[in-house]
Amino acid sequence: MIRFVDTSLLPLLRQRLTDRNLYACRIGCWLDSYGLSYPFAEFYVQVNAQGHCTGAAARYYQDITLLLTDESDTDEWRSWLNLIGFRSLLCDRPLLPTLPAEDGTVMTLTQPVLSVPVPPKGFTPTNQPELKALWTLLKRCEAEDFAVPAYEDFLLDFSHKLRHGTASCCVLFSHNQSCAAALTVAQTAHTAVIGGVCTDPHHRRQGLGTWCVQTLCHVLADRTVFLMRDPCRHSHFYHQCGFTNTARFYIYRP
Repeated sequence: MIRFVDTSLLPLLRQRLTDRNLYACRIGCWLDSYGLSYPFAEFYVQVNAQGHCTGAAARYYQDITLLLTDESDTDEWRSWLNLIGFRSLLCDRPLLPTLPAEDGTVMTLTQPVLSVPVPPKGFTPTNQPELKALWTLLKRCEAEDFAVPAYEDFLLDFSHKLRHGTASCCVLFSHNQSCAAALTVAQTAHTAVIGGVCTDPHHRRQGLGTWCVQTLCHVLADRTVFLMRDPCRHSHFYHQCGFTNTARFYIYRP
């Protein structure tokens, strides 16, 4: 049975979220950031006849992340998804045969960064950037596989996560302009998902993106770190940063 999570089911959800994978990290980040008191962040668990949690989901506005296990009743999840509706669905397997899926590669950091790299000459690092400048950098780098939310949406979500310790970032700037960045799009006490890796087009091929990723990974040293990438792009870059291909992800958009 799929059940809406209230305070009585919160321990069951948290136990499931001890799984160290990308989906548990995203759900756990929303839970740590917003708790159960915001109407736009909802949480669900699937409970079997023995009372064990066999899956979990988070619905952030209309975007759903689904954590499945080998014991999950996928037919029940399909019915639930058809009933509740969604704008996007992220999961670890082909789940909805009637909808096309975008698939990609999950990478995991397997070669931890043992020391903080030296900042590139002429650039100043910060982990507390001015958020409008950071968003402007992201926007300058926007591409087909690098979507950037509206500024108001980015500001509300990212600033909230920074205040609650569920996001981190490393930014390089020069002459008062942000030039390169890496940030976490999800973060818990034990896991993190890196995203928003970008370098201004005028400053590429100088190692700035590599520095940002490696420095952020050093900050996240006690966590299992994941990222999601296009299966046809950026493989060499992230392998150089210490990541290894470990799984696939699937995104559905009705």
